[in-house]
Amino acid sequence: MSLYSEMLITTSESSGIRRHRAYGLSPVITVVREAGLDPVAMLERAGIPADAPDDPEYTLSLREELAFMEDALQALQQPDLGLQLGPRYHLPFYGMLGLAAMTSANLAETFRVVFKYIHLTWSFMNWSLRSEDGVAIIHLQKRRDLGNCYQYMVDRGLAASYTIACDALGYTLPLLEVNVMQPAPAYAERYQEIFRCPVNFSAGSNDFRFEERYVHEPLQQAETESSRIFEAQCEQICAALDEGGGFTEVIRQHLLQLPNQVSSLERIAERLHTTPRTIQRKLAQENTSYHELVENIRRNLAIEYLKTTALSLEDIAARLGYADAPSFSHAFKRWTGSSPGALRA
Repeated sequence: MSLYSEMLITTSESSGIRRHRAYGLSPVITVVREAGLDPVAMLERAGIPADAPDDPEYTLSLREELAFMEDALQALQQPDLGLQLGPRYHLPFYGMLGLAAMTSANLAETFRVVFKYIHLTWSFMNWSLRSEDGVAIIHLQKRRDLGNCYQYMVDRGLAASYTIACDALGYTLPLLEVNVMQPAPAYAERYQEIFRCPVNFSAGSNDFRFEERYVHEPLQQAETESSRIFEAQCEQICAALDEGGGFTEVIRQHLLQLPNQVSSLERIAERLHTTPRTIQRKLAQENTSYHELVENIRRNLAIEYLKTTALSLEDIAARLGYADAPSFSHAFKRWTGSSPGALRA
C-alpha cells in the first residue's frame, strides 16, 4: 500500500478566504493591455486603485476582485482566458509560498503547503490530492458562487496547479487524463495543447490525474529546513490577510451551506449567535445588505447552472428557492437584462 493511498490532502473548509494580494491581477491586466483595452477604467469600476496591482502589500476584497474579473472577461470576449493565464502562474510568482513549495521534500509536500496556504494563490477553489489504485488525482471544487467567472476560475485553477506540479518536479509531468464538468466548449483543443492527454468533458468532477509514483519523487530543489522557514513566513502572511477579512464573506459562506442558498436573516443570526440587526449593521459597514447578498448569490449560481449544466429552468428555480420557473425567469431578466434562454442560446 502506498503512503498516500488512504490520505486526503486538502484545503481547509473552515479557512474562508477573505482577501487576496492585488498583484495577482497582473497577468490579467497584461492581457487587457495587449487587447488594446484600458485596465485602469476596469479597476476603477471595481473600486480598486489604479496603482494597487503594483503594490505587493495591497489586498483586495473578493467582491472587488470578482467585479474586476467579470468586467475583464466581458470586455475581452476570450472564453479560454483561464487556460491562457493559468500557465503564467509559475512558482516564483507566489512569492514566499512558491519558495516553500519548491523546497518541499516531494510533490505531495508541495501540494500540502499550497493547499494549507491557499489564500496566497488567488484561488476561489477548494483543492484536494488523493490516490486511487496507483493514480494520483488533483481535484478542485468551487469555494463560493462565481457567476460568469466560474469557468475561468476552473480553467485557470487546473492549468495553474499543473504548472505548480511541473515547476516543482523540474520537468513536464505526464498526465493520464483531465476531467472537466462543462460540456466541450469552442476552445476544447486548448485543453489538449496545455495538458497533452485525453480530456473528458461533461465529467462528474474537475480534476487531472497522473501516476502516483510522481507524488513521492524527491524534488530537485528540496531543502526541508528552508521549506519550514518559508512556511512559517506564509503563516504570518495569511494571518495578516485574515485580519483584513470581510463580514460579507462570512455571511456568504453560511448562505452557501444552506439548502437553496437562501434563508431567513433570523436563521443566519441563530447560526452566528447574534441578532439580525447586528448582521445588517455589519453588512452596511461593508456597503452591502442581506437582501443584496442573497440576490448576488442567486444571480451567480443561476449563471453557473445555465452555462455549465443541462438542468431545466424548473430545477434551477427550485435550487434557488423560487416557486416556479416564471418567477426565476423574471428575476434573472431583472439581474441581467436578458432571459435565461438567451444565455444558453
